[in-house]
Amino acid sequence: MMPRLTPLQWLLLVLFLFFYGFAVFAVTRDYYVRTLARPAASSPHAAAARPAPAPLPPPSAIPQTITETNLDLLRQQGDDLFSQRRHAEAVPIYLRIIELAPQDVEAHNDLGLALHYLGDTAGALAKLRAGAALDASHQRIWLTLGFVNLQAGDEDAARSALEHARDLDPSTPIGQEATRLLDLIGG
Repeated sequence: MMPRLTPLQWLLLVLFLFFYGFAVFAVTRDYYVRTLARPAASSPHAAAARPAPAPLPPPSAIPQTITETNLDLLRQQGDDLFSQRRHAEAVPIYLRIIELAPQDVEAHNDLGLALHYLGDTAGALAKLRAGAALDASHQRIWLTLGFVNLQAGDEDAARSALEHARDLDPSTPIGQEATRLLDLIGG
C-alpha cells in the first residue's frame, strides 16, 4: 500500500514539475537558437549567424576615406575586422574593395553580411542582390542572401536563394549549409 501525499507534498511535486518543465524548455530552446545561429566557419565568408555584434565604435574610430589600393591587403584587413566582429570598421574597407573592383562578388557578400550584423538588413539585401546579379553561379552569395532573408523573416525569398545555392553544388560545404537551412524552414 502506497502512502498518501499531503497537500504540501502535492504542492512541492507540482512546483518541481513546473520548474523541471521550464528548465527542459529553456535548454531545448537554447540548443535550437544556438544551432540556427552557429557559425559554419570562422571566416566572414560563412553565411551562418553569429552572436550579436560588439557595440559600435565611436564615429571617430571609423575611417571616412581609405586610400589603400592593394586589394589583397584590403581583403585581409576587412576579414580581420569582420572576424573580430568589428563590422562597422569593416564596412568602409569592403566599400573600398568594391570601388576598386566593382565585380568582386566576395566583397559584396562580405559587405552584405557586415551591414546585416550592424542592423541594416535592407542595405545588406540590396548589396547581396547586386552581388548575385554580378555572378549567378557564385554559390556563397546565394547562401548569404538566403540566410539574411531568413533572418529578416522572408521565408519565400530565403527558400528561393537557398535552393539556388544548394542546386549549384549540393556536395560542397556551402551546398550542405544551404540544405541545412532549407530543412529548418521546411524547404
